[in-house]
Amino acid sequence: MADYLDPTDSVAVPRKTAPRPASLEGRTITLLDISKAKGDHLLDRIEELLHERARPKAIVRKKKPTFARPAPDALRREIAGATDVLIEALAD
Repeated sequence: MADYLDPTDSVAVPRKTAPRPASLEGRTITLLDISKAKGDHLLDRIEELLHERARPKAIVRKKKPTFARPAPDALRREIAGATDVLIEALAD
């Protein structure tokens, strides 16, 4: 597991990533569009590939109101309570 710095804190704080599942088969996957231009196009392609290669239980699409701020607490709770894997995408 790698260490990352969280750029949303006022001072960079080391963070650890969540453990990754060995397989996506039978999992609920949430694709989060952070509201950057063309992010939906990237997620469309990722969704196609997931259906072809991973056999997930479900793929759910969510969208942040703006890329300039972290996701609202309610959206984060909704995602955390209903997903096994989160893929967050941005594009320009």
